[in-house]
Amino acid sequence: MTNVDSPPTSSLMAAGAAFLVAAIAWNLIGNLALPDAWYVPANLVVAAALVAGARAIGLEWSELGLDRNSLGRGALIGLAASALVALVIGLGLIVPAIESYFEDDGVAEDSTFDRWYVPLVRIPLGTAVFEEVLFRSVLLAVAVRLWGLRRAVASTSILFGLWHVVPAWESSSGSAAATVGVIGATVLITTVAGVLFAVLRVWSGSVLAPVLAHWATNSLSYGAALLALETIE
Repeated sequence: MTNVDSPPTSSLMAAGAAFLVAAIAWNLIGNLALPDAWYVPANLVVAAALVAGARAIGLEWSELGLDRNSLGRGALIGLAASALVALVIGLGLIVPAIESYFEDDGVAEDSTFDRWYVPLVRIPLGTAVFEEVLFRSVLLAVAVRLWGLRRAVASTSILFGLWHVVPAWESSSGSAAATVGVIGATVLITTVAGVLFAVLRVWSGSVLAPVLAHWATNSLSYGAALLALETIE
């Protein structure tokens, strides 16, 4: 994932810092201020801007996991990972003690339209594509240039975990201790997920692999929440 014609380290660090600041700002805007109707188009525009910025500082398509020659391998590995995710979630649904973890009051309140729109449009385009472009494409590529692969995977995965602090805080309820527990568990789980998504990205050479796995994880979990809801009803 390295390139002999690398831009100066100072330029990479400046660009990485700019990408990170932009990500933090967008995380707050997206979670706290962005109208729901704008979630998908706005995130796609920001993802395109991130890729354009990465290309402008000299990162290659292959470093970003966007080389078309790797799409086939990325699709195969991503679909295989998605099948594994489906298997795990399916097994979880048939174990009563685990099934309860899929229950989600937010899903129960969703309209019929949302129950189709969220897993088929909002999650794949607004969440999976955007977050994978940010973390497993642009930030990972910059970090690999600066620190090497292992540190790049670790740092971007931790950032991915911290990315979920605001939504975890918004969705939590109860005491301050309970909120801290929810946030801590969310950050830990999503950091581990970030490592797994990064492994898929590096192994396949394509960001398409983690996009598909990310989509499957979130959308199938949403579907599992719907099934758990039907069981309760």
